[in-house]
Amino acid sequence: MELYVNSTWTECHANAYIAEAVAWSENGNHAAMYTTGKTAKEADSKLMGALRELKLMPQTVIKDER
Repeated sequence: MELYVNSTWTECHANAYIAEAVAWSENGNHAAMYTTGKTAKEADSKLMGALRELKLMPQTVIKDER
């Protein structure tokens, strides 16, 4: 499985920022995860937290996520 996350994908839609992560499997299946926030930074932080909770990202804290 490959996981794609990029903070430049975070966009504003109707007064909310939406962050996105996409995963592709070797079998051609894919899944997307979205989180929202009042700011792009909040949406990105929520997404990273959700990915860590699902054990798709390391548990270490990166200083830019705060």
